Amino acid sequence: NGEVRLLYVGRISKEKDLDVLAKAYRQLRDEGLSIQLLIVGHGPYSEALSETLPDAIFTGYLKGKELATAYASADVFAFPSTTDTFGNVIIEAQASGVPVIVSDSGGPKELVEDNVNGLITKSHDVEDFSRAIRELVVDPARRERMGSRARQSVIDRTWPAAFRKFWSITDV
Repeated sequence: NGEVRLLYVGRISKEKDLDVLAKAYRQLRDEGLSIQLLIVGHGPYSEALSETLPDAIFTGYLKGKELATAYASADVFAFPSTTDTFGNVIIEAQASGVPVIVSDSGGPKELVEDNVNGLITKSHDVEDFSRAIRELVVDPARRERMGSRARQSVIDRTWPAAFRKFWSITDV
């Protein structure tokens, strides 16, 4: 249908800063951007968020092939959380060749090289999160380039590579 598909995967709770994603999504839809939001997961905020975003698709919890299909069908992975310490979902999105948008607070930012394999936004800043989504929605070539680099960043994340990096910065 030509819509750019945004994806969020994770627990649906207030502390995941999903209000930032919800407000950004509504703002961009109001601007006329052709986007669709898919939210995968469940949690105490599921019902309230689905009422706030009646045009988003809520799948509930997915695993295995269904989850892999959700990642594979996404164009942009949006993860506004400032409370996560790592974020396996970031690596899963990157492994699927999807550029990610994260906050500058919390662990997920450590997995993103800004403007290379994704975008890092100011935490709790709806305007900045909207800007990041907009930039990737309107520029398919950039989205594709970042997605390829995201996938490569996961392929390069191995124990031998980690040891090489460690030894290169250690004076031993």
